Amino acid sequence: MKDRNQFAGSYLELFTSSMFFFIALVFLLTWLAFYSPYELFENGDRLAMMNYVLITLFALGPVMGILAGIAFDTLPLVYNIPSFEKTTMRHFLQLNGIGQLFIHIGIYSGSWNLFVELAGIGIILMCLALLTLTSSSMDIVQQKGNAGEVGIFSYAPGLVLVICSLFIATSWFMRDIDGMIQVGVAFIVAIFCTMMMSTTLLSHFNRRLGWNVTNPATLPLRFLMLLLLGIGYIIITFLRVRGIVSENIIDVWFAVLLLNIFFMINPLKVMRFSIGQFAKPHSRFVLAGYLLLPLLSVVSIAPIWTGHAGIEYIQPAHWLLIVYSCFFIVCGFAIYLHEDHLHYSPSTRITHWHLVFMFLLSGALMTWSLYDGAVLLDGEYLPVYIWIATQSIASILLAVLFIRHTVFPADNWHRIPMFYDRLMENKD
Repeated sequence: MKDRNQFAGSYLELFTSSMFFFIALVFLLTWLAFYSPYELFENGDRLAMMNYVLITLFALGPVMGILAGIAFDTLPLVYNIPSFEKTTMRHFLQLNGIGQLFIHIGIYSGSWNLFVELAGIGIILMCLALLTLTSSSMDIVQQKGNAGEVGIFSYAPGLVLVICSLFIATSWFMRDIDGMIQVGVAFIVAIFCTMMMSTTLLSHFNRRLGWNVTNPATLPLRFLMLLLLGIGYIIITFLRVRGIVSENIIDVWFAVLLLNIFFMINPLKVMRFSIGQFAKPHSRFVLAGYLLLPLLSVVSIAPIWTGHAGIEYIQPAHWLLIVYSCFFIVCGFAIYLHEDHLHYSPSTRITHWHLVFMFLLSGALMTWSLYDGAVLLDGEYLPVYIWIATQSIASILLAVLFIRHTVFPADNWHRIPMFYDRLMENKD
């Protein structure tokens, strides 16, 4: 048990750095929206490349940093194995942080050629950061018999990280081939994000809360279905760029992918234990991210009836999934984990509803801005101004909340989080 204790609590470094990079990303998006010299909306190729870089930056940057913190903090306890090497975490953090820095400098430079060069270096460094986690992931795979309530979703995403890093880097190097940039985006959204979201949802509802919302015996089949739907989405994205399939097929397939995640977790059980007389303590952030999935599936297929008047090859549902649903789920789990370290009673934990409502409002404004071609293409920027202001304030407040609670906790912080200490005792 002693070896495992040594690394518990290591999430603080990763959580804090992720929040600083999240704030930096918000300012970067604001600068791009109003001061960018790249004429993105007049050049479709540039816009597609910038979209790829920004989605990579967000998914492999702040989101992956929080996920890595969760993994380093909890997996040695769950799998009854010695702690991961601390040097592994620091190598990941250094490569990931330097990679993000290169991308930020490249975008702010104002030179497209310099941006392409620095963004390529940044993406490669972030992919190398993922590869540094390979050894730790293999340690988990070797103990897959202890997966318990999360099953294959507990260890398979670690293997996906290796494929993810290679695929993202390959997509960048092959960006001159029509469709490869869009394929890279599709891979991040349909494989990386959906896999991480599913794992986090199962870890929270099945393992941490013990609600048994998904039968562990069915998880291998559910994992295979999720993987096949993700691969299928990547293929039809490539075909869409080449004009072989219609935009409607893309929209419907993405909606099915989101609904598959939603129904992987039994929605009836989730609602029964979340509201009403049978309600139990849980993370409202995670619940909000989960309940956004069917709404985003509707948003995905809406253009079939409203028309695709937005920006070509930019799927608004991609951004809505990463920035809102995925980020809600990951941040919600992270906040709940930190409160476990503070040994707060689950029934007395505070829900920061103002942040939830502000993020939901900014999500609605983002939907409007990206789907209505008149907003960005014709310069009717009022929804964008309100969205940027709301998103910036909510993001900064969330970052301050994270940093204040991790760097300057008001209460006694414990190295071993509650619940996980009982899990360790059972395994020992």
